[in-house]
Amino acid sequence: MAAGIVVPISGPYTGTFNALALGTQGDDGYELSCILQGQEVNASDAYGQTLVEAIWRGFNWRCRLRGLEFNKTGLLSLLQMFGQSGANTTLTPQLTAIGDRWTNYAKALLLTAILGNPPTMPQTLTATNAGFAPNSQSSFNLTSKMREVPIEMVFLPYQAVVGSSTIIVPFTTT
Repeated sequence: MAAGIVVPISGPYTGTFNALALGTQGDDGYELSCILQGQEVNASDAYGQTLVEAIWRGFNWRCRLRGLEFNKTGLLSLLQMFGQSGANTTLTPQLTAIGDRWTNYAKALLLTAILGNPPTMPQTLTATNAGFAPNSQSSFNLTSKMREVPIEMVFLPYQAVVGSSTIIVPFTTT
């Protein structure tokens, strides 16, 4: 039998936010996205508006998920990352900390591959400064249907030791 031309990598992940379980996710799992920030150099008298160069201005990493277990403490903690009233078993967000820094409330997101053979890549993803994305929206229907909770998270940069270097990262993987 001939070896496959494509060696796909697949497999589900478990997730925690602040060490609290996020539960089962929709079929898309955890969707990572990145927006590369750049300043286009495209206004010149020689080339008109032709892009001739760009200036690197960083990147913004995000993670989208659709929680299928509304009562998981990780989802509830994420939805109430700026303050919650009482136990972390109900949704009762408090209007607190107005004007405070986002990083004061960001927590660790840990995603871990469930399958080990064949190995899934990456095995783990750790974002130490993760939280509900600014200006994002979550919605869920209070109906006879299953509660699905769509959430968009942002990964804020932090210092991490990778190999023998200390670098600024949005997350690390193993």
